[in-house]
Amino acid sequence: MKQFNWKYYFVLLLFVPVLLKVFLEAENHITFLWTFILFMGYLAWILFSGIIFYKYNKKRGLRNGFCINYEYEMLAIHFWIDTVNKELAALCLLNPFKVQYFHLDSIEKIEPVVSYTGRKKNYAYGVYFYITINGKRTSVGVASSGRGCLININYINCYLEYIQNFKDVIWNAKLM
Repeated sequence: MKQFNWKYYFVLLLFVPVLLKVFLEAENHITFLWTFILFMGYLAWILFSGIIFYKYNKKRGLRNGFCINYEYEMLAIHFWIDTVNKELAALCLLNPFKVQYFHLDSIEKIEPVVSYTGRKKNYAYGVYFYITINGKRTSVGVASSGRGCLININYINCYLEYIQNFKDVIWNAKLM
């Protein structure tokens, strides 16, 4: 599963030196102000364009013939499961331009992982799982403390049940 679109963000970053050159060579205050506004708009586009395309493609829907039976929202990936046609669709936040489709038989393993803070295992930094599709292992975040509060053991168990539910739906659909 491709989670990051390198080409798009690389092309966006190629424009940064050009904008900086124009910004630094401004001769008067009006030119400086317009290039500053252009530069800030460009930075906002770099930061938020992925979210805009992600929301658009999520609302636009899936291809014809895909029957949505289950839907799972993770931190940076949205999953749809079609148990009729035995397919999994995924839309990634940093690769928001197309929905990726996988046959459920290509999913080999789903392993939940918790990154605990200490030996007592009362709190965690994050809960995620590894999904192996066609031999390629991908990490999918479910919950993260980020810069905020740590995740309590009660929430950890809730997230692990969420991952187990996701796993059970896929395995049951594969057996049908």
